[in-house]
Amino acid sequence: MKKAFVTGASGFIGSAVVRELLADGVEVRVLMRANADHAAIKGLSVEVITGDVNDPRALARGLVGCDVCFHVAGMNTLWLRGASEIKAMYEANETGAELVLKTAAMAGCERIVHCSSVVTVAQPREKRQADERDHPKLEDLSVHYARSKFLGEERARKLAKEGAPVVIVNPSAPMGPFDVKPTPTGRVVLDFLLRKMPGYMETGLNVIDVHDCARGHILAAQKGKVGERYILAHENLSILEIFERLAEITGLPAPKFKVPKWVALTASFASEIKAKLLGTPPKVPLAGVRMALKPMFYSNARAVAELGLKTRPAIEALRRAAAWFVEHGYAEEPPKELGSWRQEHEP
Repeated sequence: MKKAFVTGASGFIGSAVVRELLADGVEVRVLMRANADHAAIKGLSVEVITGDVNDPRALARGLVGCDVCFHVAGMNTLWLRGASEIKAMYEANETGAELVLKTAAMAGCERIVHCSSVVTVAQPREKRQADERDHPKLEDLSVHYARSKFLGEERARKLAKEGAPVVIVNPSAPMGPFDVKPTPTGRVVLDFLLRKMPGYMETGLNVIDVHDCARGHILAAQKGKVGERYILAHENLSILEIFERLAEITGLPAPKFKVPKWVALTASFASEIKAKLLGTPPKVPLAGVRMALKPMFYSNARAVAELGLKTRPAIEALRRAAAWFVEHGYAEEPPKELGSWRQEHEP
């Protein structure tokens, strides 16, 4: 791999992919919208192409001379303000994804990695962890984000069948440094630091360090089978277990009150109504609560066996996330020293 094209470099996973590529000595060209925030890749030695995933000319310029394409861009907003934003989500996650992958194939990329999500992995009926074999039906997905990612993955799979060298990765809940926005998963850590978590739902997430997730993208380009998908995941933890680990890391108390699911749904409905009246994002998005009604647990066995994915403990990913948020002024220092969030190749 000599030169890589990365979409979504302003985002959490995309910027981590860029950092891992640069650490490997790969030349990197990124696609950035004209109004994109460059904070996540500030100071990195990358070539920037201005445009978006639905801009064929920008994509063509960006992909010239690249042997690998990492399509990580996408829209993951859980609160959508009307038909225009719903349309924009499908244009980003479905039709935009198809255009990027098609253009990359036409440009002669040897490998194209399409970043999907574990929301496109169904929960199995039998007693086992969900894995790459589990495909939901579109009608089973009630949240636009999940539906749009599912449709985008379907288009990626179709292109692979037609000969495009596409490999699909499905990240779980990455956590770690450079979560600038922050993402919904990063918000779990930040809200804990800010003492905004009075209670918890009986659900769970699969946590992976964001840089291990990024390394999984690179391994998929190097070792992944065309047309196949790989779940980039690590440790299945209940939300309470996540808070208990954060309490251990920070010295702050974990919430003790379990919020019944019907209470969370009621609160999200009220939050959505208030948001529509005020024109501001809801504190408790309904889409987020719907997705959290069941634990989002997955197996990473295939990525470990076929890609050689290596992962650090979830508590380390949580610690690095907390340390980055504190160092960058998102939250005050907790009672316990958090240590450094940096890896060896980071300044």
